[in-house]
Amino acid sequence: MSKTNDTRLLCAQCSLEGLSVGDAFGERFFLHPNVVESLVAARAIPTSPWYYTDDTQMALSIVAILREYGEINQDKLAESFAKQYDSQRGYGPAMQGLLMQIREGEPWQQVASSLFGRQGSYGNGAAMRVAPIGAFFAEDLDLVISQARASAEITHTHPEAIAGAIAVAVAAAWAWRLKNSLPSKEEFLNLVLPYVPESEVSSKIRLARDLADTPVPSAAAVLGNGTHVSAQDTVPFALWCAAQHLDRYEEALWLTVSGLGDRDTTCAIAGGIVALSTGVEGIPTTWLQAREPLPSWDAETITLYRPTGPKELALIRKSGNREFPPRLPEQPIFYPVLNEEYAVQIARNWNAASVDTGYIGYVTRFQVRADFLSRYSVKTVGGSIHQEYWIPAEDLPEFNRNIVGLIEVVAEFHLSTD
Repeated sequence: MSKTNDTRLLCAQCSLEGLSVGDAFGERFFLHPNVVESLVAARAIPTSPWYYTDDTQMALSIVAILREYGEINQDKLAESFAKQYDSQRGYGPAMQGLLMQIREGEPWQQVASSLFGRQGSYGNGAAMRVAPIGAFFAEDLDLVISQARASAEITHTHPEAIAGAIAVAVAAAWAWRLKNSLPSKEEFLNLVLPYVPESEVSSKIRLARDLADTPVPSAAAVLGNGTHVSAQDTVPFALWCAAQHLDRYEEALWLTVSGLGDRDTTCAIAGGIVALSTGVEGIPTTWLQAREPLPSWDAETITLYRPTGPKELALIRKSGNREFPPRLPEQPIFYPVLNEEYAVQIARNWNAASVDTGYIGYVTRFQVRADFLSRYSVKTVGGSIHQEYWIPAEDLPEFNRNIVGLIEVVAEFHLSTD
């Protein structure tokens, strides 16, 4: 059965969640090598918050363009890359200059092709952000390739960069397609290789496929680990890591970060692929909570929260974090709230204090289209923070259809510790 456009967006959003958590996770390990090695060996979770980098910032633009146009509109994507450029996100010098020139009105085609003596950039920037494209077009690999190429050309015109972007997008597509029938590392990379243009990237992916029982430092020495910030130095290693743990997001990320190098980017690539196999529910909740919240660049959405217990959360996760379950006969109204503080009060003081929930409470966060919510009034039921919508139970299916992106858990409370 083919995916609807809404389902495609949910797949892209799932990949974005995996990419952004991986990006922010890897970024926290830019420390002295001896310190990093000891932290990785101990599986020491970095302290929060985890801030994402340019990898996620540019992937956000890709998902926004897919949402609006259903494909990569190169002019609009270039405009979004430039508009959303944030100097604090760790862009490389060449990319900073390119985006500033586009922002000032220079044609992206001219600027991108003029880089590095008119060779174009073969950096890893096109590959780091592309996994959501593979997710969105997963059912049509020809479209995956053409759309990945289109997204790359805006900033990276060198054939190696384009090959790297195609490789990651195709890997993401296969991760989604095979999520119910896990392939071996060799099988997975063999599925990717026929679609990757002949290049140093493809040659190293073949090497990655053939590496057996290889320690990470040895693999990084052969494949690269992003130290040179090139596609050919980054993509093969990231795919090697992802292919070994397609069903285990956490393991894939620990393996990837242990390779050091450009660890935010290798983890972003691996995370964006593996999340399509595991689903968002495969990403540790504490990691999602540690990553800074992703912005909504769609001005037509409103952020809502809902306190809940483990039974409802299990049903939410069963839906792929896409919808809330139907109300019970004695529950005629669905009550999402408008701010996190109010939701925390309920989850901590009510859900986590109830034997019916096993003394556990959660807070979920999600985006809903503003035009849908405009038909309902905001109810204030106490102090100024106690604001909520009253959605009739019969309207909940339509409410679910108007959720943009995924429902995520942002807080968890237990009676014994809170």
